[in-house]
Amino acid sequence: MENKTHKFISASYELYSIEYGNEVLIEKTEENRPLTFYTGCEMALPEFERIAMETAAGNDFAFDLAKGQAYGDYKEENVLDLEKAVFSHEGEFDSNNVYVGAMIPLQNQEGQRFMARVIDITEDKVKVDLNHPLAGKELKFKGHIIENREASEEEVKEFFEKLNSHHCGGNCGCHGDGEGNREGHCGCHGEGEGHGDGHCGCHGEGEGHGGGHCGCHNKD
Repeated sequence: MENKTHKFISASYELYSIEYGNEVLIEKTEENRPLTFYTGCEMALPEFERIAMETAAGNDFAFDLAKGQAYGDYKEENVLDLEKAVFSHEGEFDSNNVYVGAMIPLQNQEGQRFMARVIDITEDKVKVDLNHPLAGKELKFKGHIIENREASEEEVKEFFEKLNSHHCGGNCGCHGDGEGNREGHCGCHGEGEGHGDGHCGCHGEGEGHGGGHCGCHNKD
């Protein structure tokens, strides 16, 4: 990790999407589980991090994010049809974990991790959406900074060592009470949360179901 100045941020917030000029509440923190993260570690959306750093503890904040400052445009090419066999073990489909609406982890040949949402299941295909759930949306954050302090390099290093020891997936950037939560909606994103390029050719770390299809499968 680079030698840089970090801050520890703790904040409560409400997140809205802007739809036809109206604010639609998406989520809010629970009173006993604020958002906590370290700056300078690519854990938060850049604009979210900048405003949080500039807001003193005890003060409120409110700001809008355009699509380009948040999760970008919704891309149809990020919707994939995968062979159902990809999610099967010994010929049996993993219906306990793979169902319409489920968020499932995938991994490509470069080791990049992707969170995908299952949007349809047919007789031989599973359709997944690798777009971030908030892709294509303008967002508004309203919140309150509970804590804003300098954090040492040692503190940040210890945090990431603890994080890695828990084998956290793409949601680990933003957490409360030591656990990863949500899917990056809070303005944070883990390094595993790739909703961009390189989706085809995904595979898991154990058994590969490559063949002639996309090669993605659920990462155990």
